[in-house]
Amino acid sequence: MDKKKYYSWILYDWANSAYATIVLAGFFPIIFAEYYAANFQETTRTLILGIANSSASLILIVFAPILGIIADRKNNRKLFLIFFALLGITSTFLLSFAGQDNWALASVFFSISLLGFMLSNVFYDSMLLTFDNKESYDTISSYGYAFGYLGGGVAFVLSILFLVINEGSTYDLIINKKLVFIFASIWWFIFMIPMILFWDKSSHFPTPKQYSLKDTFIDIFNNKTIFYFLFAYWIYIDGVDTIIRMAVNYGLTLGFTSNDLLLALLITQFVAFPGTLLVNKIAQFKSTEFGIIFCLVIYLIITVISYTLSTLEEFFIIAVMIGLVQGGIQALSRSYFSTLIPSGRDCEYFGVYNMLGKFAALLGPLLVGFITYLSGSTRIGILSLSIFFIIGIYLFKKHEHLKLS
Repeated sequence: MDKKKYYSWILYDWANSAYATIVLAGFFPIIFAEYYAANFQETTRTLILGIANSSASLILIVFAPILGIIADRKNNRKLFLIFFALLGITSTFLLSFAGQDNWALASVFFSISLLGFMLSNVFYDSMLLTFDNKESYDTISSYGYAFGYLGGGVAFVLSILFLVINEGSTYDLIINKKLVFIFASIWWFIFMIPMILFWDKSSHFPTPKQYSLKDTFIDIFNNKTIFYFLFAYWIYIDGVDTIIRMAVNYGLTLGFTSNDLLLALLITQFVAFPGTLLVNKIAQFKSTEFGIIFCLVIYLIITVISYTLSTLEEFFIIAVMIGLVQGGIQALSRSYFSTLIPSGRDCEYFGVYNMLGKFAALLGPLLVGFITYLSGSTRIGILSLSIFFIIGIYLFKKHEHLKLS
């Protein structure tokens, strides 16, 4: 294996995970509420933030498969990755220059940065197929996610430490925490340089035939093995993403403080590093299919425990459990799907894969909110997520049966 190619691929996950933790999960919602849109009521701010998130996801859902087809035809996924990464990096950097109460400009920059982040990952994921040994896909994918979680956690801690050390500063960028956007963009850019320098595009295999988007979906539907896997993935990754998105809100409803929730986020982030590698070892010992089912069963247990939890210690235990399997289910799903893709159609199929991943995020929070509203209990709302993992396990087992038959 080309070591420079391997390490540069892993470093890109380390690079863009700073955006995921610092901007997406950490500081942007806080700065948006306290600085960009401070004059709005909480419900209005939530609506604007939701629109900014959803607009980027909607654009990805529409264009990811199309861009994947174009990238396969051009046979240069590296160029597409760099373009969208630089789009995300630049717009993240520009966020720091949006002024107080300038919620519209901040929302636009945030949406563009999120779109660049998500679309660059379409081509990053597809690069997994350019490694020679299919048997190593699980390990390569797992190390990517593991170091991504570690890098994101390190970057997040460093940004917090810098703000704490300079707490008495009079600079606007530090007072209003906007400096973290500059830090995240620089981190993202610096650690993607090895990808720019060392990724050898000559290792990309040729595309045997040109396909249309209609061909893509017809072929997926006709290939029941791929179809049922994608169906299962769409269901269970919805549950995974919803737990990530709703955990903080659920903790707040149980009376935990923001500092408690921040600590839980960091616990999950750093446990995900060894956890992802542990799940990979389980998959190596048994099989990738077993590793995926193992993660889904753990998630099912998490939803049941979440229904009954009452103490902060139990909340931290759940944070540890999520960290153990969060990276593992993502890494194994990516590597497993890569083994199913027809030769030369990697960007195209990963466009559909990422489209389903983002589209899934729309259904889970809606179900939790609706069940919570009807039942009057956030506990029942969280427990309702168990249906995603039960159905996901069933569909994945059905996929396994079709694959063996």
